[in-house]
Amino acid sequence: MDSNIKQEKCKFCGENVPSYNTIYLSSEKKLTCSCIKCYNKRLAEYSDTDFEHVEFEPIILKDTESVEHKFYFTVQHLGDRVGIESFEIKDGHPGGYEFSIIGDIDNEIFKLFGKLFERMRRALSRKHLQRSDTTNSWRISKGNVVRAKIDSNLESNDDYGHQPLIVIDGKEIKWDEFGRMLMTYEGFNFKLEIFDRSDEIP
Repeated sequence: MDSNIKQEKCKFCGENVPSYNTIYLSSEKKLTCSCIKCYNKRLAEYSDTDFEHVEFEPIILKDTESVEHKFYFTVQHLGDRVGIESFEIKDGHPGGYEFSIIGDIDNEIFKLFGKLFERMRRALSRKHLQRSDTTNSWRISKGNVVRAKIDSNLESNDDYGHQPLIVIDGKEIKWDEFGRMLMTYEGFNFKLEIFDRSDEIP
């Protein structure tokens, strides 16, 4: 286990597990920490579904510049569905590249993992940003297409709350920095389309 990943104790099994592998349950005005394995077991019993918890080992994939990215996984029972999350760890918490996929609870979990893996591989084979030697800043690459995740910049705070933080190619881009990147296209038009986090962006 990487030393910078925070550990938390599961109230049900007593095991210390990575914080990303926990879920907090609310009852009687208090929060109870449960590892996802215990949560999945309890939900399977409650919903009377045949579900066996699976834990996937971290894997390393390379991007277009041969930079290695280490991905961790969680598997969560969602009632009649099952979800798999994949993410890097930044400063001890999920960050950078993040992926998600949801399938029917009756589907083969390893087939669903295979679909997620191929989605990850395709995403890392794309490059949306390139570094400008002139300005020493990021700019949109030649394809003129940006696929990104919308996050929150917790360091910012104005009258309307936190500003967006855009994650492109696994890199955190602040909202004003992204705005400066768009100024290269001043006078052009663009289309913004929003996708669910479990959908693959074409």
